[in-house]
Order: sequence, then structure tokens, then C-alpha cells
Amino acid sequence: MYFALGASLALAGFFLLNACFSVGANFLFRLVQKTAATRPRAAFFFLLRILPACASALCILLLVIPSYFILEPRGTSERIGWALSLLAGLSALLLAHSLLQGVASWNRSRLILRDWLRRSQPVSLPGVNIPAYELPADNLKEPFPVVAVIGALRPRLFISEHVFDALNGEEFAATLQHEIGHITARDNLKRWLARMCPAVLPFLPRAGRLDRVWHAASEECADSYAVQQGNIPPLNLASALIKVSRMMPCTHPPIPTGAYFLGEEDLPDVARRVHVLLNAADSSGAVAVSQSATRRKQFLLFGLLASSTLLLVLSYPTLLLGVHEVLEQFLHLVS
Repeated sequence: MYFALGASLALAGFFLLNACFSVGANFLFRLVQKTAATRPRAAFFFLLRILPACASALCILLLVIPSYFILEPRGTSERIGWALSLLAGLSALLLAHSLLQGVASWNRSRLILRDWLRRSQPVSLPGVNIPAYELPADNLKEPFPVVAVIGALRPRLFISEHVFDALNGEEFAATLQHEIGHITARDNLKRWLARMCPAVLPFLPRAGRLDRVWHAASEECADSYAVQQGNIPPLNLASALIKVSRMMPCTHPPIPTGAYFLGEEDLPDVARRVHVLLNAADSSGAVAVSQSATRRKQFLLFGLLASSTLLLVLSYPTLLLGVHEVLEQFLHLVS
């Protein structure tokens, strides 16, 4: 009963903390949308997306579980009530669903990726340091304009044959730099991790919109990388976007999860991305914050993390006592 009670408290705590952090993340997202003069970077939206699950897991692992096993006597007479059982069961189902969702997504992508590798031909592309393949258009039921990085840990670049034919040299180079931007940002790994982070309150206002805004922001960041780091003229990338968008079919065959230059869900954002690129061309390519400002933000974040870690270490015994008292009160409430 001792270990069952501890596991039930940990699961119930994860569920309740996830709900609280979800409300906070939803509020921050709403606040940023109303007050931001410019679109924030994709990293901020990614942190908001994984914050509820990751922060809840850290609290359970660092505080709840240690406080229970250190301070709770082995011969405790406390029992698992129906309310605690319900919360723990919901949490277990939520975690199992997220795990199965992540495994299913990985397996589905693996099967389609294996089929693509069998059908495609390796190609050598300038400036691309990952395996690249040309996917013949006749292998797809409808000619979907594939330009995508597939794989989180071992990325591979796939480009369909008719995209090779449709884009000129400058547009094709711009497209490659966009995909390199996704590789540099590890967007595929981030998307898989986000899929593994369970959302306790998916019905919250803007909860679904956060995923869409984060996806759109990651595409704009890849565009920005192509223009700045790849020294690509914005007009070349805008032209490639327009050409590929015109090649999109009404329906498409099954495609693995990955970072696509343009997917079906990206079509509503094409006009905005082109508009941003045209503005960048007018302003000589200045589309992002300066490197010095970025370094200042990184130092500030590092300082906050270091000070938070030091505060946690110094106050850890007191925190465990406080957490154990909260657990006792919670048990009395749900018993």
C-alpha cells in the first residue's frame, strides 16, 4: 500500500500540476498575442507548448516523490480514496495515450520512410551535409511537391522530381537553405517531443491555436535562416514559395512526419510568409534581431536558470517539508 499510495500521489499530482501550468501557458500565449508588436520567435512558442508537461514532470520527480519517500513513514495508515484513484487513473491514461501517440507516429513515419528510400535515388546537393534523395513523381498517386527533412535523429532530405524541374537554380538554393534552417533548429525532434507531451486541458481557448502558431513561426524562422545565414535574396525564396504552392494537389498520399518546405497546413500562411520576405527585400534583408541582442537574451536566460538552481539547492530541505505538508492536506481532502 505504501508504494501504491506514493504512485497514486505522483500521478494525481502530475495531472493537477499539468492543468495549472496549462492555464498559465494559455494565459501567457494570450498575453503575447495581444501585446507583441512583432511575431515572437518559434522557440518561445515551443517552450509554451511543452511547459505544462515538462514543468509538471520536474515537480513530481524533484519534489513530490522525494518528499514522500523521505518523510512519509512506511507504516502509514492512509489509504487511497476514490477521488485519488480517479485522478491517478486519468493521469495514467493521459500518459499512456501520449506515449502510444508518439510511438505510433514514429512507426508510421518509419514505414513510409522505408518505402521512400526504396523508391528514391541518392543525389548530391551543394551545401547539404545530410543524405539527400530525389523522389520520382510517378511513384506518387498525385504529384505532391515534396521538399522535406524527414527524421528527428538521422535526418534525410527528400525532394520530388517535379520540384527539381520547376525551380530555377536560385530558387532551388533558397529552398535548400530553408530546409537547412529546419535541421539547424532541430524542428523534427521538437515536433516529436511536443507530441509526447500530454495536454491535460486541450479544450482551453487557444490551446489548439498554439500548435498552429508555433508551426507557422518555425517556418518563418527557417525563412529567416535562409535569408541571413544562407545569404539568400528574399525574392528568390518568395518566388520558390509561390511556385511550390501552385503545385499543391487537392489531396495528397500518406507522407511521414517531418519539416516540409510547404505542406497542406502551410497554405494559409503562404501569403504572410511572402509578405515578410518582400519586406525583408525592401529593408536589405534585415529580418531578425541583432546577434548582440540574442547574446544578451541567452546570458539573461542562463542567469535565471543558474539562480533558480542555486535557490532550489539551498532551500531544498525546506521545500520537501512544505511539499510533504501539502501532500498530507491533499490526502485528507480526497479521502
